[in-house]
Amino acid sequence: MQVLVLSLQKYYFFPPFSWSKGRKKCFIKSKYTNFVSSSCLVGTENLLLRMKKINIVLFGLLLAIAIVACRNSRGNIDGEPQVVVPVYKDMAVFALLDSTARDAVLEKDSTEIEAFLSTVSEQPFSPQLVEAWSTSLPVEMFTPKVDSIFPSVEPLARDLGNILARADAAGLKLPERKYAAVVYGRPESVLFVDDIMLIALNHYLGADFEGYSHWPSYIRVGKTPQMLPYDLAEAMIGTSYPYESQEDATVLDRMLYEGALAHAKIRLAADGNEAMALGYLPEQWQWLEENEKELWNTAVKHQLIFDTSEQTSQRLFAPSPATTLLAPMCPGRAGRYLGYKIVESYLAKHPDATLPFLLSRDFYASPSSLELSAY
Repeated sequence: MQVLVLSLQKYYFFPPFSWSKGRKKCFIKSKYTNFVSSSCLVGTENLLLRMKKINIVLFGLLLAIAIVACRNSRGNIDGEPQVVVPVYKDMAVFALLDSTARDAVLEKDSTEIEAFLSTVSEQPFSPQLVEAWSTSLPVEMFTPKVDSIFPSVEPLARDLGNILARADAAGLKLPERKYAAVVYGRPESVLFVDDIMLIALNHYLGADFEGYSHWPSYIRVGKTPQMLPYDLAEAMIGTSYPYESQEDATVLDRMLYEGALAHAKIRLAADGNEAMALGYLPEQWQWLEENEKELWNTAVKHQLIFDTSEQTSQRLFAPSPATTLLAPMCPGRAGRYLGYKIVESYLAKHPDATLPFLLSRDFYASPSSLELSAY
């Protein structure tokens, strides 16, 4: 059984409108003279008033249409909800069931349960192993809180369906999988076992959940229910379009890939919140926005973008409390932030660029991508 470990570490735009109001004068031409009729002026004023009201209504309608169109262009497509097996619910009650009910659970969900247990135990799959896990500490600790925050897996099923539909519309080829919601004590929020995607809901119980108290704040910020769709999208995209590093790969290569991955998951996930998708608090995002130019200048001045060392990449892209390589107060993973900004600049110049292209070496390993972005 193959286990793939993936550590997971508003985006609407409004097109510019120009609204011009033409002013019309009413001229009455006499055979003797040209003059502006006062009665015509009165009629014109009434006409202009009516036109102004109509323009306001039309502008509102056009704006609403534009918003819908822009949201659709960003991937807000509703897909078919996926089947999610609530393995964590099976585990919570299994030890309390009689033999007939246990057999029914194992017959119905055995594939997903076996895949799950392979990640938490080295023992061979058996009803006894299921019963033992059913009374384990992670089940006892996490399940009540998970039930209170995720009383149903239906929202998760919809999120998965929407991500898949939006990915397909964007030209991304994601494999068909089975899905299971679990709880465990592992540090990964998503695991892939063969063709089964295990989603650990106990990783999304809120930043202030007491069970996360031993984790640093820069990790806890991503442990919210709102972050789940972004992590799902990143896991699904990242496994199908992984970063392909070469011996001479530079920080810029990784930066462009990370930016493309961030753009993709924002486009495929729920509400397209940039700060949340990249794992930042609002005040951290604001700091990055205000200091973007200085951060980029530092990266260029010290030739960090052409660095090929793994150590430099880790300091720029790995989860951390700060990216001190760029600035003492800079939030962590600022390399991904800069990559995202470059990708957005590239798309502003080349709006027809596809997600498969952005996630390929043809883009992120190309020496011309940065120049073409005009960043």
